[in-house]
Amino acid sequence: MRRTGRCLCGKVTFSAEAMPRFQACHCSSCRKWVGGPFLSVPCERAEFKGPVKRYASSEGFERGFCETCGSNLFFHPIGSGLHGIPIGLFDDQSDLPFKAEFFIDEKPENYAFSNDTSHLTAAEFRDKFRK
Repeated sequence: MRRTGRCLCGKVTFSAEAMPRFQACHCSSCRKWVGGPFLSVPCERAEFKGPVKRYASSEGFERGFCETCGSNLFFHPIGSGLHGIPIGLFDDQSDLPFKAEFFIDEKPENYAFSNDTSHLTAAEFRDKFRK
């Protein structure tokens, strides 16, 4: 389903084909980036308009943010058509059940979700994007 959204200041807007779910990443980079687990919607054919800055955060992956307000916009495996877009940026967040958790082996012990989700370790997640 095509969905739209915007950053905090509204200068960056986007539309994307959102998969019908959201997920959490527990890797140390995501936790530093957002201050906790990164809750995102996997999307294809994402189109961003406005002052987007990109940052190569690790080998093969980049993150995007709004140059004006600093809102986190996406996590993107370079070379793929996928973007993980924060669920809070979407104008409509309905019908997006919580389905998966990544880097479960890096999740701190001080929190846990009670939802029944699938779990991938860091190695399993990286294997999905190896060429």
